Amino acid sequence: MQLHTIPARENRGQLTVAELVSMPHLGLELAAGAEGLNRRVQWTHTSELEDPGPWLEGGELLIVNGFGIPADASGQAEYVRRLAQHRLAGVAVSVRAPELTPEMLEVADELGFPVMRIPRQVPFIELSYLVANASERSARDRLARHLRIFETLRLRNAIDSDVPGIYRQLEQISGYRLALLSPSGHALLDNWPWVPEIEWGDALFATDLRVVPGGYLVPLFVGDRVTAYLVGIEHAEFSAEGLAALQHVSTLAALDAIEDQRRREAEHRTGASALARALEAGVSHVEVERRLYDAGLARDAPFRVVVFGRISESLPETRARDWLADRRIRHTLLWQEQLIGVLQCSDTQLADLALALNVSIGASPTSVAVSEIPRLLRQARWSLSLAVETDVPEIIFTERQLGLARWLNPDARTMERLAEDTLRPILEHDASQGSDLFYTLAVYFRQHGRMRVTAGALFVHEHTLRYRLNRIEQLTGKSLKNLRESFELWLAVEAHALVARDDDE
Repeated sequence: MQLHTIPARENRGQLTVAELVSMPHLGLELAAGAEGLNRRVQWTHTSELEDPGPWLEGGELLIVNGFGIPADASGQAEYVRRLAQHRLAGVAVSVRAPELTPEMLEVADELGFPVMRIPRQVPFIELSYLVANASERSARDRLARHLRIFETLRLRNAIDSDVPGIYRQLEQISGYRLALLSPSGHALLDNWPWVPEIEWGDALFATDLRVVPGGYLVPLFVGDRVTAYLVGIEHAEFSAEGLAALQHVSTLAALDAIEDQRRREAEHRTGASALARALEAGVSHVEVERRLYDAGLARDAPFRVVVFGRISESLPETRARDWLADRRIRHTLLWQEQLIGVLQCSDTQLADLALALNVSIGASPTSVAVSEIPRLLRQARWSLSLAVETDVPEIIFTERQLGLARWLNPDARTMERLAEDTLRPILEHDASQGSDLFYTLAVYFRQHGRMRVTAGALFVHEHTLRYRLNRIEQLTGKSLKNLRESFELWLAVEAHALVARDDDE
């Protein structure tokens, strides 16, 4: 595969704004934007829309009667800003237009965006023909270059495809520095790592083309999701070929976006299978270690087992997977009625993940032994159960809960015996009588023993609640007014919740 270097381009027949202004028979009067006189005019376009920019490629001279130009000063200033943002060569305004305000002309001067007045006797068609004739050779050259962009598709599909070499050639052809980014703003390809230094704002949430400082941002879809963006910033060494050329490049970039998603999905499935195997009883630790390390976890590096709360995203697994993959965070994820994972990341990164997904996370202590994953999962689930149900995502670290986790013996059989011995009378009564004593006790503890609040949460009268609590004390032989006995009941309720989750698996 051979890639050719393209030399810096010449004028190629295009007129500049300065050359148009200097032609006596046109009589164009420069009203503002003198610093932009060297802009080259690729084509002309007429439009009376207030914002014609989205319909243009850049480089056009906009010719208007002025019907779309607002009459007020602030509206005119914004009109010029929008045209400059879309990198038009300039705007030529008929004498029929509203009076151009000083505010508009001041903005044009600040932006170096040429604003010209057209004499009444000069028809639009004459100006258009002049630009078209001068640009005929340029148009042929642009077509040839667009065809060369498509030629790179063949090179991209070759077995020995040189991806960096292809993107370098595309930069020379299109006249744009190219970046392929994930929606988080990270480089999508390891072998093409350039990322422009731009304040993205909300641009990386866009599903349509956006203008960014110095260029464009083109969303790339895989299915109905935007999984990447192609960014083109005008090159310092090569003149930009316009938006059409960049959109042709996006056809190639979309192939890399699709390939990236395929790779991520394959790695995700491998990791999910390995994690599911690690949670099975009686599995060889040697096999589990091999499968998890093959799935991408680093050997002998600490990890946490985490459990995610309810994620509002339509594709929670994919959203979490892509967030972690974008940042090269080693992980495995598995959906088991809720999203769980093994993550090798810092606490700060975990906090950022919770914020990005707007979800609370229960996190186990760190470990390097994959044999402890089942036990760590129970601790992570217990931690998540402590999260307050608010709109603010929380991360609950097991080891930071004032030592309470130590009261929950990590041995599942011990927890099961504790819960069974303490709660059996209540559970049997509920089963035989159809009552809700266990649920009542759980809500009572969740509301910190506040009678009125608990009754409200259960939608019962306080007298009914008091009767149920008396019945619980009778059945268990423990008093809720005795701190030690009340704590034992609370501990049993917490342990029962963990054991019940393990049984459901």
